Amino acid sequence: MTSLLSRWRTPGLRLPRHRATNAHVSALYPFHAGVGLGPRGIYVGEDVSAGGTAWCYDPFQAYTDGLITSPNILVLGMVGSGKSSAVKTLLYRSIGLLGSPGGRPRWCAVLDPKGEYGPLADALGLARIRLHPGGQTRLNPLDAGPAMTDVDELRTRRSQMVAALAASVLHRELTPLEDAALGWTVDAVTSERSGPEPTLADVVDLLVNPTDDMTRRAQAETARDLARDIQNVRHALGKLLDGQLRGMFDGHSTERLDWTGRGVVIDLSAVHQDTAALTAVMIAATGWLQSLLAAPESDHVPRRVQVLEEIWALLGSERVAKYYQSCQKLARSYGVANISVAHRIADLRAQSDDGTSAAKVSMGILADTQTQILFRQSSDQVSEATEMLGLSTYQAQLLPQLVRGRALWRVGDRTAVVQHRIGSAEWAICDTDQRLNLDR
Repeated sequence: MTSLLSRWRTPGLRLPRHRATNAHVSALYPFHAGVGLGPRGIYVGEDVSAGGTAWCYDPFQAYTDGLITSPNILVLGMVGSGKSSAVKTLLYRSIGLLGSPGGRPRWCAVLDPKGEYGPLADALGLARIRLHPGGQTRLNPLDAGPAMTDVDELRTRRSQMVAALAASVLHRELTPLEDAALGWTVDAVTSERSGPEPTLADVVDLLVNPTDDMTRRAQAETARDLARDIQNVRHALGKLLDGQLRGMFDGHSTERLDWTGRGVVIDLSAVHQDTAALTAVMIAATGWLQSLLAAPESDHVPRRVQVLEEIWALLGSERVAKYYQSCQKLARSYGVANISVAHRIADLRAQSDDGTSAAKVSMGILADTQTQILFRQSSDQVSEATEMLGLSTYQAQLLPQLVRGRALWRVGDRTAVVQHRIGSAEWAICDTDQRLNLDR
């Protein structure tokens, strides 16, 4: 028992003595300390909404604890808000600390459209691949990967990637015949398992010279008639072979990666200023990454994290958005945590008209992402935050008021305002073109 109040004497006020247990007395004082998500995970910063207690997070730990049903993460923030620094420090601590010797290995893959992850790659010892038109480094988006044994799954993955690639270059959805022809072509090149891995050149060759089976299934009179009817798709894929993007995906892969390292950064900055080219390159590069990530989680396979910057480029059409959605679903199947990064909330649907199938797919992707890290947004994004992310009125109105390095975290049904902290050894990897000076 604890004595809460002896006689409290003030002019005009006289209270009787009251006795209660500690369990009841604690409710009388408005303590503002919380436990957050618990101590297991990566230290991120302080939860300023709960008295400055430590905020720790790890997508795999949160999944294990049942706080979320998918390890995917969405990070949004204006330029200068601290978004990039948060992603880089999260990777630096996750791969460098939790993946240290004696612990469960961790491996990351970063699709870097702006070329900002070089310092992080150097700090963690990640492999670096720089793709540019006319270069000598090539990645084959049709690679099966080191652990692929399910031919049907491989065929599906290749079909989705090739169809998304063609649709992005054509800037329209595929016709039923074009869609079917691509599927037949992928079936044909996937069935040939004895020779080397097929490439996009093999796909284009079959589109130029359809097989008798393809002609029969298309109910075309001749193979030449079928080739003429699908020539637009052939020309679209040919852009990666002999057009402005040649030299990146037009042959067998020149790079080989294994799980003994810590991961890879793919630099796509050479095409960052060309929106149409960036979408096609991101689809092809992501297709190659899926071959590495498509290995079931086990004691022999490290936990993997994939970072996709500028995700608006993958939400421009229904076909491309569905491809991106399939990459997200890979997380649950193979134990991969996808970190998707963009600037504004509106960017997530600015590439597609409201009410279209593409917009609906994009909204479904957001609804399935249970960890959302939201940095400062402009005031005109408040209504978008309420509608698209399901924020409460208070949470949405809080976004324009967030200072640099502070974010609204939503992890399942948990919410916190977190001030991110950068260690002295991490400033070098967080130094971007904007030279952000976040509060240490």
